[in-house]
Amino acid sequence: MSPAARREQFIALGRDLVKKVAIDNVSIEAVAQAAGVSRALVFHYFSSKQDFHVALAQAQADELLAVTAPDDSLGEAVDVLRSSMSGFLDFISEHRHAYTTFLRGTGSGDPQMRRVADDTRTVIADRILDRTQVFGIDRTPAVELAVRGWIAFVEETALTWLDGSEMPRDEVLDLIVESLFAIGSVVSAQPVDPVAPVPRLRWDGAPNR
Repeated sequence: MSPAARREQFIALGRDLVKKVAIDNVSIEAVAQAAGVSRALVFHYFSSKQDFHVALAQAQADELLAVTAPDDSLGEAVDVLRSSMSGFLDFISEHRHAYTTFLRGTGSGDPQMRRVADDTRTVIADRILDRTQVFGIDRTPAVELAVRGWIAFVEETALTWLDGSEMPRDEVLDLIVESLFAIGSVVSAQPVDPVAPVPRLRWDGAPNR
């Protein structure tokens, strides 16, 4: 097995464990046992337990960004956002331990963990901000601030829902989606059209032609 494949194997095994326990509780011993190797071999690929946990968090973040990638072919802005946020709710439901630890756990106090979380938020914010002109809104500092505030709202709403809220999933989805358009209307001082067609964007944010 190549070094890259072995490293990915350890991360994959760690992610399986994260489905049952928080990232902070994933031990190197458990990963080594699952892989049928020694602890020393795992530490050959990761400098410390925390380094391994950060790698797990990054893998989780990469998957979250993949499942929430906007599908502009859906056409209307509300459908694009709903599809993305539906993927978000499905992801955090399946990976609740990892997501909760990511935002609330002791790992979130680590600078590297915070960097993973902040980078993930930046990508999500930029995806939305790259599409603001579709709604007739300029990308102003106020709009950027509002979008990042909306992300914080989504995170707290999601955590509360995971903690046992009786609110049905579809109603949570409606709340998340509709709140963004409401915030956009307030910040821009004009109604935001949720059914505006969204031009297909490349990953760099430029429209396809």
